[in-house]
Amino acid sequence: MIHRDMIEQIVREVVAQLSKEEKAGTEAKPKLLVVGDTSFLEPKHLLLLQTRWIVVHYEGEKKVYVDLYDRVLFLHATQDLITKGALGIFDNTESKLLSRCFMESTPVSIIPTVYLQDHLFSSSPKNKAYVAQIQRYHQALLEFGAKVETLESFLETLTVKPKQEPLSRSAKKKILTRRDVQDCKESVLKVDSNTIITPLAKDTAREMGIDIVELDLKGEKREWN
Repeated sequence: MIHRDMIEQIVREVVAQLSKEEKAGTEAKPKLLVVGDTSFLEPKHLLLLQTRWIVVHYEGEKKVYVDLYDRVLFLHATQDLITKGALGIFDNTESKLLSRCFMESTPVSIIPTVYLQDHLFSSSPKNKAYVAQIQRYHQALLEFGAKVETLESFLETLTVKPKQEPLSRSAKKKILTRRDVQDCKESVLKVDSNTIITPLAKDTAREMGIDIVELDLKGEKREWN
């Protein structure tokens, strides 16, 4: 009977070989979580987004881990979202997501509706006092780290490098071994969905009371008990 240590070694060697064969000369594209309907975008703009980013569409009913994304893009942002974001109000899915982005320092770009842009970015608004109040909210969002801009300006600055995701050290590997689990100092070990988890690693995690959580591209998780 083949010992599990030997199986683990075989798997490690196979994965190492596959990694060499799959190695690409270019960097991976950064991940962009898009909040809002993209059907209103011009085809050329949508194509540019998909060419330069790994685009994931936000589904409001599902929880996502915003720290897995390089940027979150809010399309067609209304005055309601801008006001709530500036005042720290979160009472719907979009405002809650925006609040989480600020809390976790995830980069955010907010594209106001065309109507709102016409007034917010105007040098001579009709009601200066009222627009000045919205502009103060705009300024607050900038101080929180968000960019409030037009879609065109966003598309012009698509030179973001993929960030290092705040996963466990072992998550950067394509194989999770018993030693990786033994070296883990936390009660939860997060790994990429492409990671191969060896049987011995699962057994060791069980014995040590460590939960292995597999995160996919959308931030959804699956736990190995």
